[in-house]
This record gives sequence, C-alpha cells and structure tokens, in this order.
Amino acid sequence: VFTEELHASLYFVNASLQEVVFASTTGTLVPCPAAGIPPVTLRWYLATGEEIYDVPGIRHVHPNGTLQIFPFPPSSFNNLIHDNTYYCTAENPSGKIRSQDVHIK
Repeated sequence: VFTEELHASLYFVNASLQEVVFASTTGTLVPCPAAGIPPVTLRWYLATGEEIYDVPGIRHVHPNGTLQIFPFPPSSFNNLIHDNTYYCTAENPSGKIRSQDVHIK
C-alpha cells in the first residue's frame, strides 16, 4: 500500500508590519505577510471584520494578496479607505491564520 504524507504549512513571512504611511500622490502596495504550502488563499479585511472589496481606481486586492491603494487627489480622501486599520488572513488545508492589524494612512 502506497501512502503519501501530506506536507502542509501556514506561516507569517513578515509579522512586524504594523503601519503603512503613504503619500496621496504615490499610493501604496501592502503585501499580506503570510504564506504556506499548499498555496494559500489571501484575503483582506477592515479591523471591523468586514471583508474589503475592490473599488476601481481606488483600492484593489491583487491575486497574490497584495493590497493596493491607488494615488488620489486630496479632494477624494476617504478615511474608510485611506486612513483605516486592515488585516489579512491566509487559509489552506493546514488552517487559517490572521495577521496583526496594519494601520494604513
């Protein structure tokens, strides 16, 4: 009988990211600091627990789990997007982990 041992893991790559300060003229890219084997599903949430969604030209979550906040004119500032606390989760057959909060401003 042949059995294949399942090797699965789930871990943080950089758990020290706590704050991201960016300029409205440049925007920012924030990677989710988690990875795993087999590949993980990465999702971003507001600190309230609400899963975030793409807002075209304003906020986007890339397939690799990177959160992008696009450049914006000062008149388009929205504190729910541009000055808020986020966290990401990583999930695979090993389970699910949650990053610490990351304040983006």
